[in-house]
Amino acid sequence: MVVGVPLSGTGALVSWHTPTSREGAVWGIAGPVAGPSGDSTFIMGKRGVGYLLTTSSMGGIGGQLAARTICPAFGAGAVSGPTVYEPCYGGLAAISVSAAQRTISVRWRGPDDGNGSPGIGGGAVWVASTSSGILYELDPANGAVRSRIGIGGGLPHFPSVSLADGTAFIGTLDSMVAVNGA
Repeated sequence: MVVGVPLSGTGALVSWHTPTSREGAVWGIAGPVAGPSGDSTFIMGKRGVGYLLTTSSMGGIGGQLAARTICPAFGAGAVSGPTVYEPCYGGLAAISVSAAQRTISVRWRGPDDGNGSPGIGGGAVWVASTSSGILYELDPANGAVRSRIGIGGGLPHFPSVSLADGTAFIGTLDSMVAVNGA
């Protein structure tokens, strides 16, 4: 279930339930992402269906603006403008969403093993691979790999990239790695 709470502290709660009667869930480390205007809330789960919701009136079961099967999601998405970057089994997916047009479309898919929670910064999308221990720098326009950086050490099941002051940070199983130039 997804629940919305007014930031003002007053007003009604809004909610939305997954459209299944058995073993369904919204499964992601950080839950949904919202666009800069606050009207483009998007969520995916391990079933692989992406849902576009209206934040102020989620609509309940079947009340989503749009739904589309994309890929099984594993981790937290990131958003930049109308594009959501979702970590999927089988590689990162760049997804365009439009609340006004009620559409969801896949723009591109990243490397097959780029399945960690992405970070956006320095004019790039950053995603790690649990299996190969590589941090990828991707072109946000088309998903092309700009660079591959070996992290060393094992990565957790859900690696996440954080960016600050031109540096990408990623936690390994026994340390933190910082990559300058991000």
